[in-house]
Amino acid sequence: MITETKGVFKGLVATVDGVDYKFGTGGIHASVESQVIHTTDTHQIVDVDVASFYPNLAIKNKLFPAHLGEEFGDAYEGVYHTRKTYPKGTAENEAFKLALNGAYGGSNNEYSPFYDTQFTMAITINGQLLLCMLTEQMLKIPGLRMIQANTDGITYLCPHEYLDHTRAICRWWEELTSLELEEAFYSMMAVRDVNSYIAVYQ
Repeated sequence: MITETKGVFKGLVATVDGVDYKFGTGGIHASVESQVIHTTDTHQIVDVDVASFYPNLAIKNKLFPAHLGEEFGDAYEGVYHTRKTYPKGTAENEAFKLALNGAYGGSNNEYSPFYDTQFTMAITINGQLLLCMLTEQMLKIPGLRMIQANTDGITYLCPHEYLDHTRAICRWWEELTSLELEEAFYSMMAVRDVNSYIAVYQ
């Protein structure tokens, strides 16, 4: 079993179009810095997040803590579907969200019954690579500019005439990965860095 997961590799950075994509054992991070970005008559700020990214990476790829077996995946998927029966923002939805994320988080905690760092790393490293695949395809669109990539999604500034094309890319990615993307439009983002920003929904 992998015993060290935090800080085991550092300095793994890919710079694309002036944005540094930083890879780590916890997830990918990238962002423009010290900028205020607006949706305009020509460009739209779009955010796409993967629904329950880390739990669904486990569910769809049949990943599970080795000592718990495949039955873990069936139970984990059951929790996910139960959560979806409650509206977002309700106490019940939040409780099941905590159960999903808590089981994943526990896989990197030696005192947790879910402890299996191989399971943890299989999720986080594959998650980063899948987001890179999505980003790579988006950057082929003329005039599109990346704003952020942050653990479970990406944010970009897209020319209005290519919005349908970005959605087609999202559908292709969803079919390939069996994951679900959730889209949101912002009217403005004030960004200091990847961890400090304000986004105004449109």
